[in-house]
Amino acid sequence: MDVNLSELIAALPEDDASSMANADWAQERLRDILADLAQRPVPAGSLHRLWTLSELSAQIALAYLALWVRRWFADAEAGKRRLMETNLRVALKTFHRLGYLRGAMTKLGQAAGNLPGILPAQMADTLDRLHFEAPPMHYPLIREVVRNEFDKESEEVFLSFEKEAFAAASLGQVHRARLKSGEPVAVKIQYPGIARTIDADFRNLSALLVPLRLGKDWDSLKAQFEEVRRMLNQEVDYLQEAESQRLARELFRPEDGIVVPRVYPEYSGKRVLTTDYVQGLHLPDYLATNPTQASRNAFGTKIYVAWMRMYYAFMTYADPHPGNYLFLSDGRLGLIDFGCVQHYGPEERDLVRLAEKMAYEDPSIVREVVQRACGITANDPDLEDYVRMMEESLDWMMEPVRQPGAFDFGDEAHFQRGVDWFSRVVRQRHIRAHPMYVYWNRSVLGWKALLYRLRAQVDVHAVLRQERPG
Repeated sequence: MDVNLSELIAALPEDDASSMANADWAQERLRDILADLAQRPVPAGSLHRLWTLSELSAQIALAYLALWVRRWFADAEAGKRRLMETNLRVALKTFHRLGYLRGAMTKLGQAAGNLPGILPAQMADTLDRLHFEAPPMHYPLIREVVRNEFDKESEEVFLSFEKEAFAAASLGQVHRARLKSGEPVAVKIQYPGIARTIDADFRNLSALLVPLRLGKDWDSLKAQFEEVRRMLNQEVDYLQEAESQRLARELFRPEDGIVVPRVYPEYSGKRVLTTDYVQGLHLPDYLATNPTQASRNAFGTKIYVAWMRMYYAFMTYADPHPGNYLFLSDGRLGLIDFGCVQHYGPEERDLVRLAEKMAYEDPSIVREVVQRACGITANDPDLEDYVRMMEESLDWMMEPVRQPGAFDFGDEAHFQRGVDWFSRVVRQRHIRAHPMYVYWNRSVLGWKALLYRLRAQVDVHAVLRQERPG
């Protein structure tokens, strides 16, 4: 492994460098990373991917060891500056390695970047770029995907096709094009070999989970693990994504102000997806315009309506991160990625109805919900701990409902309580739950993080009166 302590210490910006110089250094380093990753194909081998993660872990550990040593010889102000510099440098290294691995590993970085308060600000801000600034591959590395889908080159399929991607994420990148009929479209092309990386990463994760096989939580953990695998494999099936997007588009009316791009099936396949091109700003760019509170509230309400509309249609929008929303200049909200949509079957629908009854009609059935949702028997010694966990979760979820009028989702205390609850559940290993809740919890934390960053005030009562069945 090509790491040593002296190199890591030497790599830090000089103490007398100005904040602007440090920012320039970070931007230059980020440009170098993006240029490097554009040339690299996705590594698909299990050992290669495991080694890359191990190397990253060692480099992060040594970076913070170097910081610890240097802070012995620094005053408080210099120590604080060095901590911020180390956080930024570690974030850039993590961005580089996760961007190289792509797939499931990039998604982990995206998830971390989307939850304020989990990571230091410098790290969260950098990893948040993985949502919409993940490094695209040069077109020669992916042109074979287009050829395999259509038996033609992109120039033959489309009237025009921009070979430089305008957006990229964990599983694929997006190019602007124009159909033969003249419509502007967005063409999402899957990275070559990305499906194989999912199997490789899960083989590595399975090996790490071996010590847990004898524990009482194993059956539940295994089912959750398989649900994550199933959902990731669904995300690399663009035919399934096209169907989810078609179903979602049918849920919204023009007066909702929520745009789901149309899919063009004749220009799509298992690894290529062509949709309407929607012009808009991602969340950081929208916030940079210094929007009014009224604008923030309007967009926040649309985000909440969109999530609720799909949830009550039993198809949860399970990956509500900043890269999947576009803020349009005319006030409409665009939803642009439907790979991670969790479609509920009869069992999951029954759980949704039971949880809804607990939340809005009869909180006394919390034990029944816990036993059904977590697989806890009435005589299980952990039942009371799980009941308390469920009551805390319910209290947090219902706080916006209990307050009349608009609820301020920018309230840091409210958001932090949810993060603390989730951290405590993981730390105390209260992890037995139906597999559907892996993505449900992720989804709820995701849209609440979006509304928190928007500092949006939403009339939850009005939305629920409109969206709740019955």
